Amino acid sequence: MSRRSLCLFVLLLAGCTRPLPDGPSATEGPDGRIKVALIDETGFGRVLDKHRGQVVLVDFWATWCGPCKELFPHTVDLHGKYADRGLAVVSVSLDDPDNRSAVHAFLVRKGATFDNFISRYGVGPESFEVFQIDDGAVPHLKLYGRDGRLRKVFAPGSAPLDPELIEREVVGLLDES
Repeated sequence: MSRRSLCLFVLLLAGCTRPLPDGPSATEGPDGRIKVALIDETGFGRVLDKHRGQVVLVDFWATWCGPCKELFPHTVDLHGKYADRGLAVVSVSLDDPDNRSAVHAFLVRKGATFDNFISRYGVGPESFEVFQIDDGAVPHLKLYGRDGRLRKVFAPGSAPLDPELIEREVVGLLDES
């Protein structure tokens, strides 16, 4: 087994955890609302800066990750419930570039009308490094305060992520203002 194959296999076993060719910068749905843009670490920093003053929940996920697909509707629900209170939601897919249309289709089905991206680096170790996903597994969520500081990380570890805990933390940060 090659080193790359071994790495991907280990990442998949760790939870759910693929490089992105250059191509169009965004995929837009027929409704013109849901787009999927390429993102790297510099673009990610700009996205966080754009939302300064809001609480930001970032969901790192992939279409081939069962726990990600199970948790994602909760992310969409949080956006619907708390956007008017200042919650910004951002999704970053770690899918292969060939899966870009599947990523978009999934987002459309789920009604993900917030900022959606696909990592320029796919599922490889570079994505986990540049987005600081220390455990190397998805789903992986990060919660930033209105000041732009990282306040909480939700990583799968040995148990599934708890949607109620995530919501409590989001509400707690929204209530801080």
